[in-house]
Amino acid sequence: MREIDGLVIGGPREFDFYREDFEAQDGVVFARPNAGRSNALDAYLPRQALFLSPYRGMAVDAARLVEKGVDVRTAGPLPVRARNLDIPITDIHRSDAGFRAMLETSRHADFGEPVYLRLISSPGGGKWQKWWCIFQSCRKAAALLDAPLRRVYVAATGSARILHVSITLKTDRHSTGHLLVSPTGFRLQDDLFLVGTGGTLADDPLLNQPGMYGKSDYRMMSMPARRCLADLWRNEALITLSAEELRFYHDLLRAIGDSSRSRRGICLEYPAA
Repeated sequence: MREIDGLVIGGPREFDFYREDFEAQDGVVFARPNAGRSNALDAYLPRQALFLSPYRGMAVDAARLVEKGVDVRTAGPLPVRARNLDIPITDIHRSDAGFRAMLETSRHADFGEPVYLRLISSPGGGKWQKWWCIFQSCRKAAALLDAPLRRVYVAATGSARILHVSITLKTDRHSTGHLLVSPTGFRLQDDLFLVGTGGTLADDPLLNQPGMYGKSDYRMMSMPARRCLADLWRNEALITLSAEELRFYHDLLRAIGDSSRSRRGICLEYPAA
């Protein structure tokens, strides 16, 4: 078993985001979920392991690594409840320089108070991958709207890899947001649109760079640094979900499946802080 610095498990989208790191660092190995995954776990003993995409059997694999003394982190909650397995979660957007730049701009006086957010994502994969994407989008929405979530309305259609999920959310400040998770275009970055009382922020992956529309002009934001794999290991990116929050996100996972089968929307209350 070869000792390495890091093992990262994710899909094509995650590989594209951090391609330069994988190609430049000999001590970091990337593995695809359910595609040589077991061989990678048997062949390497990493110092750190990061699960960027969920898959069936992930909890067992994570537990194996923890028993070997590996520093394990995930980009979302475990899809199944696991006893005596408390793995830290990395809040992906906290390590994203582009998100931090948008968050800083949204706090300027010219932008005003955030009132509406639209976020379109295309993670690829099946229900679990889209669930993690929604988890990350909810976290990002709460940060950009600068308010805790209060209510989430789930509508899903399709199944497996052609599953579409639409989320309508409301915050404690009565701001609203729409999160759309699409099964196509997974090689694109998120399309984000944020409206404030004084301006509008837009981050379209088909444009060269994000910008802010004010009352009289359009201000281009400086291009953020590319995403860096090392940023995912910083302690400021770590979060801890309360038992109530964890229960909510598991309820959200069930709601996605129930909505796609019944073709009806499902409303969930976010736990109070």
